[in-house]
Amino acid sequence: MTTTAPGWYDDGHGAMRWWDGTQWTEHVAQPDAETSPAPTEAEILASGLGFEQPGTPAGAPSAGGGFAAATEPRSKSKLWIVWVVLGVVLLGIVIAAAVVIPLLLLSASTANSSGQTDDERAAVAAVGLYDDAWQEGDCEKLVAVTTEQFRTESDLNDCAAFADQAAAFSAGIEDYTVNIIDVETVGDEITVTTNETYTALVDENGEPTEPTEAAQVYEYTVVESDGELLIDYVYSE
Repeated sequence: MTTTAPGWYDDGHGAMRWWDGTQWTEHVAQPDAETSPAPTEAEILASGLGFEQPGTPAGAPSAGGGFAAATEPRSKSKLWIVWVVLGVVLLGIVIAAAVVIPLLLLSASTANSSGQTDDERAAVAAVGLYDDAWQEGDCEKLVAVTTEQFRTESDLNDCAAFADQAAAFSAGIEDYTVNIIDVETVGDEITVTTNETYTALVDENGEPTEPTEAAQVYEYTVVESDGELLIDYVYSE
């Protein structure tokens, strides 16, 4: 029986693999690893052993086949790359939505405001001062933004009487807010439509009641009088 001494040998696939004397092992030499020199004829004769060509030790199976398949580098899954890319894309969408949507809303609001004429903006300001007059009981503000005809028809020419009405108004509500719905110019008149929300603290008879959320739509007709834009009529739907 002929055998080959343990050592590093060419396994026939371009690699130096360790032969343990009886079979190939899984150990493969790195390019800079030291390898055992092939035994010389003198060493073979001295040991009385036969020697076959290195790379095909006696009784050793071919390094191909099942062994080669077992040691063949496995291809790494690329699925994680797909998930990373999807994650980056989704994150980009979220960031874009967080930035773009508020900008679009602001742009729309600005466009709506910029679409008003100077007179329409002045009309809106008059409505705001009229609301302040009622909440503060300020007769001077009332006179500054309303026509005399409007005050006469509404029984608001007496500042003392107006102060009493304004005080009763403020005592019966809280959280009063005026929201502009629409501004429209037709001929010499500007109509400002509002949705005014508040919490009612009294009922229709002026008696205290449980706080109740309420809303009312008003249309203010604003006209030019003596070079100023003043409220001439208020309609409640």
